[in-house]
Amino acid sequence: MQNIFRDGILVDVSVSYWTGAITLTAADLGLDPSKVTEAFHLGKKFLVPMSVIRRFRTKEGQARKIVTESSFPFPIGHARFVPRRKFTKVLDKLTRCQKDYDDLVNDLIEKYQDYREKMIPLYEQAAETAYATQTQTGDDPGAKGKFVKNFLKHIDSLYPAVETLRNRFSMTWDVYEIAMPNMKLSDAEKIALSQEEKDKAEAQAENERQYYQDKVHQKMDAFINEVVTSLRGQAVSICSRITKNIQDGKIVTGKTLKTLREFIDKFSELNFVGDTRMEQELTKLRKEFLDKNTTAAIHDEDDLKTELNRRLTLLVEMANNITDVNSVTGEYQRKISWHEDIPADLPAAA
Repeated sequence: MQNIFRDGILVDVSVSYWTGAITLTAADLGLDPSKVTEAFHLGKKFLVPMSVIRRFRTKEGQARKIVTESSFPFPIGHARFVPRRKFTKVLDKLTRCQKDYDDLVNDLIEKYQDYREKMIPLYEQAAETAYATQTQTGDDPGAKGKFVKNFLKHIDSLYPAVETLRNRFSMTWDVYEIAMPNMKLSDAEKIALSQEEKDKAEAQAENERQYYQDKVHQKMDAFINEVVTSLRGQAVSICSRITKNIQDGKIVTGKTLKTLREFIDKFSELNFVGDTRMEQELTKLRKEFLDKNTTAAIHDEDDLKTELNRRLTLLVEMANNITDVNSVTGEYQRKISWHEDIPADLPAAA
């Protein structure tokens, strides 16, 4: 028997950052809302160049992509299920991404004042535009300068102190160890209840526990099926794309073959459910064909293109075999023990 949580680990990436923006209203700047023309747009305004904040968003996307490409969506909670054999690579990539993210934070702190000064001309122009939207009658010559000064003073007050910036940024990930629930009454409740009440309470607890476990089992069955169909679906997609190109007379490029090799490796690393037949056929394709023939040979020789097309077509047919899929998922589900303890050596949260 095996426990599904021995085959994989739940990982949840969490990223936070300062948006670098504020929302301005007419009242914030001492303007009469009824006198603000359409030429002056309030609303979201950046306190530092947008490109600076965009770097943090990009790095967040990279971190989430690292996990997404090496995992499956888990049906309980928001974490992703990373097969154990893939976890070390994922952790290494996340650690490098976290280092890059921290470097961006350090860079922002170092250049924070420069960024603020870079924004001053933009807000000066905004202040002058805001001033022009109001009906000015009998203003003294210094009224405009005073308005602009107060405008900039208000904007300056909206900047967080530089020493607080670091706390506004974070890239971490949590690693979850999961055990099936075992609902039971506490000792205090058992002592307080009469035997009859205790029996009823225990029966109710058992019913609730069984109901919950049944629901979890259903979700896990669906999850396992999704894992198999997802991996096979990716195989169908990439193999079909290449066979179509061959049949259409298009060139089989080195990039295409590299993508195929990378997918074969990915399938093996993500295949914790034991889709053995599919993995074996993909491995044979690599060892017997891709590793023995150069890109140039496959490009130039029709016989090799025909053989590649044949092998990929057979893989598509195998991947689409519903009976075979059901056999894989059924075999894995039969091996699962829902009561086996979770191993104590799972990696700790970052």
